[in-house]
Formats: sequence, structure tokens, C-alpha cells
Amino acid sequence: MYQRFRDKSDLMMLLHSRALEALVSVLQPACSPAATCGRFLDFASTHPHEYQLLTADWAVRLSRREPRPTFELIKKRLATQLGGEPEEHARLALALGALIHGTATMLLAEGVHEKVSRQLRSTCNEACDTLIQSAAAKRAQRKA
Repeated sequence: MYQRFRDKSDLMMLLHSRALEALVSVLQPACSPAATCGRFLDFASTHPHEYQLLTADWAVRLSRREPRPTFELIKKRLATQLGGEPEEHARLALALGALIHGTATMLLAEGVHEKVSRQLRSTCNEACDTLIQSAAAKRAQRKA
């Protein structure tokens, strides 16, 4: 295994990079912030190991200001839909990420019944829509 990699850390960086590329390729075609949220859950469900690898140190990566392509993508989608600059939507993007991650974590638990899984996904999607609609209403109110 270590013939190609100096150590486990190098191997993990490669796996992380590949998983991130796969996630971005799944999110990229989404045409709205809400669709992006749904695709995030789809990725977590179909690629649980990659998802866990990517999210194991998410908060640490946010703290370090490392490149965050998925976070930047959702901010851009929010700016396109709601107006303004992507950075204006950082708090909303963070809230959406926390909501999606919490739901994904619950979905990935062993033994979750399919009915509960559908309810969690549906509830998460509705909550994402509500947060986005609320942000749109607040922006409209400020302009009035």
C-alpha cells in the first residue's frame, strides 16, 4: 500500500481529494440551492464512506479557511437565487450545511427503516426550502 504513498496521511489526502471531486460533480448540475441540498443527501446515502471521510473534520476545515468548494458552490447558488454577493449568504449556507449534515448523519446510522429515511429526507428538504424562502422574504423586506 505504501509503495505509492509515503504514509497513511498521503493516502487519506488522495482519498479525500477524490471524494471531494465526486461530491462536487454530483452537486454541480443542481440548478438551485434547494436542489443542491437534495443532491448532498443523495451523495451521502450512495457514498457513505466518502461522505464520512469528507465531513469528519468539516468544522476544523471551516476554521482554517481551507478551500471549501462545496460551501462556495452553495453560496453562489444562493446569490444567484436571492441576489447579492455569495459571501452575503455565508450564514445561510452554514445553516443549510448543518441541517443537511445532521440529516445525513441520521440517515447513515445502521438500521434506519426506509419509512423513517424518507421522512428525514422530506423534512430536511422542506426545512432547506423554508430557510431559503425566509432569506428571500427578508431580502425583499429590506429592499422595500
